[in-house]
Amino acid sequence: MKIIKSSILVFGFLLIAISSFSFSQSSFDLTELESGQLLLNLSATEQVSVEQDTLNASLAYSVQGREKISLQNEVNTKMAGALELVEAISEIEYSTGQYYIYIIRPGRPSRDDIENPIWRAQQGLQLSSTNSEELLEAVGELQSSGMEINRLNYSLSEEAFEQTSDSLLSIALEKLEGKANETAELLNKSSASLVEVTINGNRNTEFFQPRMAMMEGTGEPDYAQFETPTAVPGQSEVSLSVSAKALLSP
Repeated sequence: MKIIKSSILVFGFLLIAISSFSFSQSSFDLTELESGQLLLNLSATEQVSVEQDTLNASLAYSVQGREKISLQNEVNTKMAGALELVEAISEIEYSTGQYYIYIIRPGRPSRDDIENPIWRAQQGLQLSSTNSEELLEAVGELQSSGMEINRLNYSLSEEAFEQTSDSLLSIALEKLEGKANETAELLNKSSASLVEVTINGNRNTEFFQPRMAMMEGTGEPDYAQFETPTAVPGQSEVSLSVSAKALLSP
């Protein structure tokens, strides 16, 4: 469901016959105005709530222990299996996250911790799809394989944003033209045309990236079967502001 809000502001107008005034912030040369012409500054803002259409998931596999090489091998094996799973699903876009291998320093390290430190290895995986059912099933399988989910959220795709912005632009321009014609009629001008248009679009995007949860141990755990996660899309606010100069002629 789309809820559209709009507002129009008339900044004011300049009654100019033949004037030598010019403004650096405007590319329209006021000295070109003919006798009886009027320059009208207008602004319109349109806003709409759009249901988010893309589901995103961020998962990670991490393990720690004293055997640096075996830890990396375990992460490599786990990620290879995860990629094999998502590569088979054409509707899911994916990318791997950063790969970490570093030493964990306890608060009071023992001699063994200093001479034979504890290592932690981890790597992340990001998934995205407009087919939420397919993505949620894949996430459930990855959780069952030992990966942990850090983030699951909906967002608005670039395609949906552009389509919505185009729709808002048409509405805004139509209202600006209507306001220009209405003002021309009130001031006994015969015509009105937009000579400058500036467009600024925006969308309210929320992104939350929590810290990765860490798994303990070095062996292959006996992972439980996870149920498929659930997710419900939210709303994204898309707004478009249009400012224009309208030339009114007698």
